[in-house]
Amino acid sequence: RRRAGAWRPALMAASIAAALGVGYLAGTTLSPRPQPVVVVVLDTPDAVPGAIFEAFADDTVRIVPLQDFAVPEGKTLQVWTLYDQSVGPVSIGTLPRATPAVLRGPSQPRPQAEQLYEITLEPAPGSPTGRPTGPIIVKGFAKRPPG
Repeated sequence: RRRAGAWRPALMAASIAAALGVGYLAGTTLSPRPQPVVVVVLDTPDAVPGAIFEAFADDTVRIVPLQDFAVPEGKTLQVWTLYDQSVGPVSIGTLPRATPAVLRGPSQPRPQAEQLYEITLEPAPGSPTGRPTGPIIVKGFAKRPPG
């Protein structure tokens, strides 16, 4: 009897910890994730899918490369969008190599269908002119996901 009483506080603490853990996991997996406003499949010049973008209303873009693009020494991958011809291409950011990433671009209008996105190869740390100067690695036009 005495032994059962000694384990009681440890069992209670373990059950509370387990309940909190289950509650935390349920909350993180059940809470809604932000949905992209547009999705883009970016193709290489040879029309091969090279990357997938998800553009969100908060000026962020999630990038998932589908290929490993060679980035020579002294170069960087720069991500661009063209939402208005009169404004011209706007840089969303740079990547040192082809790796999944989330970039937060400058404030711009809400992403829309048929908006152009592209990745160019630029001198590090980025385009010296503020416009794409290097070769286009991949590009594509945005589509709205259903729903």
